[in-house]
Amino acid sequence: MNYLAVDTSSMEAIVIVFEQRTGALERLLLAPIRLPALLAGKLLGGMVFGLTVTGVVLFITATAFGAQGINWFSLALALFLSALAFAALGAFVSVAVKEIFEAQTLANFVRFPMMFLGGVFVPLSSLPVGLQIVARLLPLTYTVEALRSALAGRPLLNSGLDLLALVVFAVILFVLAARMLAARLD
Repeated sequence: MNYLAVDTSSMEAIVIVFEQRTGALERLLLAPIRLPALLAGKLLGGMVFGLTVTGVVLFITATAFGAQGINWFSLALALFLSALAFAALGAFVSVAVKEIFEAQTLANFVRFPMMFLGGVFVPLSSLPVGLQIVARLLPLTYTVEALRSALAGRPLLNSGLDLLALVVFAVILFVLAARMLAARLD
């Protein structure tokens, strides 16, 4: 389930580049809305996709294995903020490139190392100190910690810093994507 929250980044990277390539993005920009609002709409689409896929997997898993002891509010908040952060990451990746294959390659270049350094497969405590520092610069690290806390039934305060970090990642990546897209379109 941790990895599914990341899935929105690859979708966002492809959709925005495809729309740029086909001219659909320029037609959308003719609407009387500002560029950040348009980009926010794209992020919401990616979030809905990622949360839908994650929700299906969560439902099947909870039905098959039970769902005792889960802090559902913390889990929902962690999934929502993770989807937001990774949709923003996908948007940032998409505006940094011109071709779809470049977006996919760059998204994978970011995503795969993040899976191995973010605590999905190997606990952070068993990584060398240098890699632990690098892991703290990745949004997946905070997603994994927040999800583990929620699945263990711990109170929301236990994952407060992780959730705050995801908000910070989302805001920074969104602002960078909006600025880069505006510069590219000028």
